[in-house]
Amino acid sequence: MRKIFLLRGAPGSGKSSFIARHHLQPYAISRDSIRLLLADLTVYYEKEADYLHQVIPRHVNVRTEQLVDNLVEHKMSYGETVIVDGTHIAPSAIEHFKPLVDKYRYELFVVDLMQNNTLENLLKRNQTRMHYDWVKPEVVTQMYKTYKAHPEVPDWAKMITPNQMERALSQRESNLDHFEHVIAVPDGVDEADFPHVHISNFYFSFNDKFTEKYGTYRNVVTIGKTREEVVEDFKLPFFVFKFHHKHFLISAYPVRNEMLDPIRKVKGVWTYSTGLFNLADFVKEFPENKQQHVHQFNLSKLDNTRLLHIW
Repeated sequence: MRKIFLLRGAPGSGKSSFIARHHLQPYAISRDSIRLLLADLTVYYEKEADYLHQVIPRHVNVRTEQLVDNLVEHKMSYGETVIVDGTHIAPSAIEHFKPLVDKYRYELFVVDLMQNNTLENLLKRNQTRMHYDWVKPEVVTQMYKTYKAHPEVPDWAKMITPNQMERALSQRESNLDHFEHVIAVPDGVDEADFPHVHISNFYFSFNDKFTEKYGTYRNVVTIGKTREEVVEDFKLPFFVFKFHHKHFLISAYPVRNEMLDPIRKVKGVWTYSTGLFNLADFVKEFPENKQQHVHQFNLSKLDNTRLLHIW
């Protein structure tokens, strides 16, 4: 939820293959694709090879970057998962996204495709790429040197390897076993009936007044009931947790198995594959699965005037 992924790698490092392998084409914003929407292929003469290449034009770079920024912010404004296909070699290219990350409360991941690439392999792969994907060898060389000089990413960003992408897209449950009680406060509970908030308990709030009073407490989580609440007010669309060694999900409406599967269960910890669904999808009302893959507490099925004591 609210995650942006920047692919980092020189031409020929495998960015496009990575997107295709993980079936991420519908979610990716590609700079090269945008350049080709703005201008047709142009030609470049490679003197050493005595060969005329058709290449992606670079004279539209400024307009391309403007469109990338507009598209990224548009998707972030809806709380959608964002994947940006580009080189992002220099740390400044990553820092560029910090204002948007702060504005929309996102996590930023840098998918590093350079760690196991050598300059020799990059140059060799560049020569065998599709004709318009070819770039000048000196450009590849310069990017490789820049990466080697500055392999780190900013402290506020998270660097992951390609094989960690699936985990980064998943939602891991929170372990609430150390709390004595878990209590949900539906939206119809009167203020006079609010529970006394104690550090030994954990609370889920669907109630605006309860959130206004206690929402900043570390043991209080507010769950959104509408698209506006989860997208514009930054409330969580659901929460997955473990309590008394059992696994639960709480949300306004039942969440379909298709939006959670596959659920990975490792050493008693459940992780849900929710990363490619939009936040607003989790507050849509769908028919409930006959057999849910995790026990759910849904506001739509509760008496909204009474507290729910989970366990």
